Amino acid sequence: MSMMRRHQRGVGMVEILVALLVLAIGVLGYAGLQLSALKGAETAHIRARATALARDTLERMLVNPEAVSVYLDADSWPDTPPTAGEEPDGWSDCTGASVCDSGAMAEWDIQQLAWQAANIMPAGTIRVDTCEMSGASNCVVVAWGEQDADDCMGDGGIETAADSQCVVMEVIR
Repeated sequence: MSMMRRHQRGVGMVEILVALLVLAIGVLGYAGLQLSALKGAETAHIRARATALARDTLERMLVNPEAVSVYLDADSWPDTPPTAGEEPDGWSDCTGASVCDSGAMAEWDIQQLAWQAANIMPAGTIRVDTCEMSGASNCVVVAWGEQDADDCMGDGGIETAADSQCVVMEVIR
């Protein structure tokens, strides 16, 4: 019986160490899942902002129907986003006591929308351009991060890759 006791020494400690190892692996897995969930939540939040901004663009077009051609002109939209935090060009041109015609209001809207895209999304850009998939209609394209707005519209359709960082809404006239 004394032989059995000598061989049994330390077995409890090994079992505890193995249990701690299994627990540590489980905690690391849980931490990885939390990071993945946070990244997914951030992506969803940015995508919701981009969708709201595209919808805001469409609503501004509906409110200012006399200047729809200004909104739909791709040359009206800035090629590069404004610097985040800085006031957009003509910030006070159409506010307060200033009187604007529909064309000036559309230009002011475009500057404000570009400013919002740059400030509410990382490296955000917005523009309206011809949809390649339907030819006759236009699309509001909002892109952020490393995605270029030109890359949101692929050959024959909208970029639908899982890592795509853009939202495209079709303008129906």
